[in-house]
Amino acid sequence: MCVKSIPRAVAALALLAPPLLFGCGNDVQIAPIGTGGTGGGSGPIVCDTATAAAPTETAASPACASNPADYPYPFWDPCQPLEARLSNLLSVLTIDEKLTLLNSNHPSVPRLSLPSASLGTEALHGLGIASNPNSGSFMPMSTQFPQVFGLGESWDPEATRIVGATTGYEARAYNARGVSETGRGISVIMRGPNVDLIHDPRWGRTEESFGEDPYLVGEMAKGYLAGLHGDDPNYLLGACTLKHFAANSNETTRLSSSSNLDARNMHEYYLATFRTAVVEGRADGIMTAYNQINGIPAGTSPILKSIVRGTWGFDGFFSTDGQAATHWVEDQHYYPTIEHAIGAAISTGSSGVLLQSNVAPTVNGAFAMGLITEADIDAAIGSALRIRFRTGDFDPPSYVQYKQVQATETPWTTPAAAANALAVTRKTIVLLKNANAALPLDRTSLSSIAVIGPRADSVERDWYGGTPAYPYVTGRQGISNKLGPEVAVTYVLNDNGGAATSAAAMADVAVVFVGNHPTCGGPPYPAWGTCPSTYEGREQVDRVNIGLEPSQLALVQSVAAVNPRTIVVLVSSFPIAIGWINDNVPAIVHVANSGQELGNAVADVLFGDYNPGGRTSTTWYQSETDIPTAITDYDIKQGTTYWYFTGTPLYPFGHGLSYATFAYSNLTLSAPSMPACGTVEVSVDVTNTAAVAGDEVVQLYVAHPDSAVARPLQRLRGFRRVHIDPGATAHISMPLGPADLSYFEEGVGQFVVERGKSVELQIGASSRDIRLRAMLAVTP
Repeated sequence: MCVKSIPRAVAALALLAPPLLFGCGNDVQIAPIGTGGTGGGSGPIVCDTATAAAPTETAASPACASNPADYPYPFWDPCQPLEARLSNLLSVLTIDEKLTLLNSNHPSVPRLSLPSASLGTEALHGLGIASNPNSGSFMPMSTQFPQVFGLGESWDPEATRIVGATTGYEARAYNARGVSETGRGISVIMRGPNVDLIHDPRWGRTEESFGEDPYLVGEMAKGYLAGLHGDDPNYLLGACTLKHFAANSNETTRLSSSSNLDARNMHEYYLATFRTAVVEGRADGIMTAYNQINGIPAGTSPILKSIVRGTWGFDGFFSTDGQAATHWVEDQHYYPTIEHAIGAAISTGSSGVLLQSNVAPTVNGAFAMGLITEADIDAAIGSALRIRFRTGDFDPPSYVQYKQVQATETPWTTPAAAANALAVTRKTIVLLKNANAALPLDRTSLSSIAVIGPRADSVERDWYGGTPAYPYVTGRQGISNKLGPEVAVTYVLNDNGGAATSAAAMADVAVVFVGNHPTCGGPPYPAWGTCPSTYEGREQVDRVNIGLEPSQLALVQSVAAVNPRTIVVLVSSFPIAIGWINDNVPAIVHVANSGQELGNAVADVLFGDYNPGGRTSTTWYQSETDIPTAITDYDIKQGTTYWYFTGTPLYPFGHGLSYATFAYSNLTLSAPSMPACGTVEVSVDVTNTAAVAGDEVVQLYVAHPDSAVARPLQRLRGFRRVHIDPGATAHISMPLGPADLSYFEEGVGQFVVERGKSVELQIGASSRDIRLRAMLAVTP
């Protein structure tokens, strides 16, 4: 039921026309727009490629053997096909039992011996719980990787695969032992990854996103999902819940605001990451956002059925965000009652209503009022039960290898866990500046070092973190571990009484650690929805200022004034405008918050035991005045993100330095031209011209100088992080297909490729450091 109309300005947009998104299949048909058949000519065309997610059967493998007579109901037989088991289970559940399952936490069904289950445990960068550390809530001990913003800066899907695999295995260990999280067992269904895009760096939850580019974010999410899903052909190690569908990148007004999108912004940008995760990453669940999309609550938007289920073939579950239905009534005034709100969510397909205190009586009331039917309920709970079948929830350990993980296991305490945390953290570190080879530091030439600043001797857990098996390794500890007793390490928190400047003046080198606090301060922690500084942000609070907090900037200025060998380590959950530091300090390193091995990883980079290869995953603006729109304005075409920003960034998208140098040569295409629905291979040679090995992130961008419609300045369409030894050459090849050249044509509601045009292919080390270019003709 809808009691509020879509704003007229956006109602006319063809947003619900199912987009034909492109894969790289072989059987490609060329169809001129409007004809549906093959043909030649010029102008834009639709390339007909299969893009829906293929159904996943996770039981009844050919080697499976069972005796059907052993099971009271067919759904208990692990060797029956999944969909047959699901149909049987739905047929034997009573309506009252089904109503109890319309929740983000499934209660047990004693009559059928169904176990209880949670449909989600936080798992953005390691197993975690949403709470303050001093709240008394259970926080699982688990391997803690850097925040997602940092993981995105690795530009390495293998790094996120390790995070997903680690998280899934540790969740299995907790699930086996039944450790309680406020009365529930730890789920093997994760709340993550977050595939929201950073359309504006003021967004308070920037820490949870891989970056601003949909291609990069999609590839990083696919890596996480590959690790989380595991390699068993029949069962999942863990399942996911993508966050937060969709256009959910503002916090302060998120409970009431509408993200208003035209068709191109929606399909080319904000939906693209979800499409990749669903179609290519085979995502299992999706959490819908608080905000409205074009005037309709995201959790009841018709695009969930028309696009996500219809076009993309998604067969997993939807879940609302916490207490979302209440906000649709009380903050958005969209539904007259909570029954209407939850009824709309369920009829749209939501399997779970997250953290809704009155969900049980409400779903019963919605059913009694005729707002939902039993068919709606079957569709909603069926999609959640399908994922429970895929995780082996109803099958014995003899069939499910992942249920053989023992309750006595503590994988987070193993040397392998610490090694993985260190390896991944090192990959995330970005060398933002390194004038005159200020880094790496030569430890043999140092007798003293000053370690200074508010982030130097603390690593803070964030809102969705867990507890590492040992204390977080701080920057001060990492440097001390590296140098040993031969070098004097002096630690100073701030410049009270001139302590920092005094220490810096007496030291050979000063390393200043500055940045944000991931929960805006504490302990004691600020009240929910507040940050004491406009330079801080977190969930429910957007930043106002994107610069470094003034007292921290003053600290860096004071230290740099007395020691020209000042190094800044920026520990942050988002891009920070550090223009003065960039202009006046010789070397700057960035690392994200909350990784358990932060200090050791930073020390490895500072002293050259690891050559940094991370890259920025967003545009780092020089000031908030560079951002031409309000944070609630989702039209990036007005000049935000590297797609459309025409100004001079502090650091461009894809930027990052190395201790090695790399030469690019021999850009070649497998063909000088490409049929509109064809493919080409783009190849380049990259040579390490330095005396040290290093990682280079080779980036492929596409620009459309001859397009008949306004297109992004450039778009990332491929990348490879490669390790290259001194003097060696890596030959890199990346495919380019119709999806990489297309744009969303609003008039026909589909993606199209322009024929008879040339596109520019750009290969480089960042979006602004393009080394080689080539033109590719798209033939009629």
